Amino acid sequence: MATTLTVLHPKGGVGRSTTVYMLGAELALRGHRVALIDRDQGRHLTRVFDFYPPGLDDLVLGEDPSAIIRIVDTAPEVNGDRAIGYLQEANWALVPVKGPEAGSVLALPLLLDWLEQARGARLLGFLPTMYKSRRGDSRQWLDELERLAATTGTRVFSPIGDLASLATFRLEAHPYAALAAAVEEVLVAAPV
Repeated sequence: MATTLTVLHPKGGVGRSTTVYMLGAELALRGHRVALIDRDQGRHLTRVFDFYPPGLDDLVLGEDPSAIIRIVDTAPEVNGDRAIGYLQEANWALVPVKGPEAGSVLALPLLLDWLEQARGARLLGFLPTMYKSRRGDSRQWLDELERLAATTGTRVFSPIGDLASLATFRLEAHPYAALAAAVEEVLVAAPV
């Protein structure tokens, strides 16, 4: 039975689809059969997967009974019931946090409330995306994110720089390699 990792955040434009695609590719490169599930009503992940096919045998778009990891992409979510449903189907939740910036960090208490209501998925951690290390406000909100993570007993993964994109994915640079190693340790070495 596959372990399900749902990538969720209430705000739009935080890097959910990019995270799902790149993390799935990194895990497939490590020899894991990964199914990417597109639950975004806009089908962004599907369009990107079709336009930039990764060419990895162990990475598929859609359900696959042979997959050991399912990574679920979601839409910007304001419907609490739908978000809770996604979380109830998951073993783990990964939360991309754009910037970090005020809007992305300030929406997290809502998401944490959904996790508590779902009583299913465990929070794997927060992933700062589109990080600009030279911006003072990014460092300030990263500090705020780390404080929130400490109060919830979770981790903040190493930030993904603002230049990582689906369009540049050609198996070089590997901006998601460190995240894949951490996810692999949790999802594969100690599955639910």
